[in-house]
Amino acid sequence: MAEIGYGYGSEWHLMRFMARHRKLLEKAIRESIGNVKKEEVFEWYDFLFGEKGIASDSELKGLSFLENRKNLDGYVSGWKTKQSWDAVFKLDDVIYLVEAKAHIDELSDNKPHGGESTEEIKDFICKNLEKLNISINEDQCLGKYYQLANRLATAAFLKNNGIDARCIYIYFINGYEKPNEIKNASAEMFIDEINNEQAVLGLKGGHLEDLLHHVFIDAKTGEIINPKHQ
Repeated sequence: MAEIGYGYGSEWHLMRFMARHRKLLEKAIRESIGNVKKEEVFEWYDFLFGEKGIASDSELKGLSFLENRKNLDGYVSGWKTKQSWDAVFKLDDVIYLVEAKAHIDELSDNKPHGGESTEEIKDFICKNLEKLNISINEDQCLGKYYQLANRLATAAFLKNNGIDARCIYIYFINGYEKPNEIKNASAEMFIDEINNEQAVLGLKGGHLEDLLHHVFIDAKTGEIINPKHQ
């Protein structure tokens, strides 16, 4: 778990909105998801204690948030300790895997992915998405947009095992003003990068819109932004 930036960045703003602007955050999420009954209550999963660092908290990793994982075969063993979630919540019996972003660079990286489990992870991503009739470019799924590929595949894996799950990405507009380094992004900038990552990954078909949701919030004003084109 990376150290949380004081006053800037995706983790900071997610924690801030969860603590101080919970109703607004949940309202934005409901609007993005749609078709959620008003009486349904958000069940946010707590983090764990014990990790070194200022906060001494440990993100939820792999499938650790599930009460019973005994009957889930085919999950990539290496992710049990390496894959982390910014937050996880349940709403209307659906599990949502949360990723927060505050600037464009957070959507991609140029690190090598897979390690000794390269073929296993690639097979996991492609097969689980294909079962939902969602195609993905096998040659790109371990590339710069690997995070989205493996997050979607994990949600698909849960769906394929009878557990309704989805990914939800929360983008904080004007959310990265680090001292001497401002990397704020507009909704349009995020959307351009979202479209690019989906094009590079070759994501299409099936019910991709039911597996992936996007939320845009201005970190300074709390305005919920609903882009017309995405």
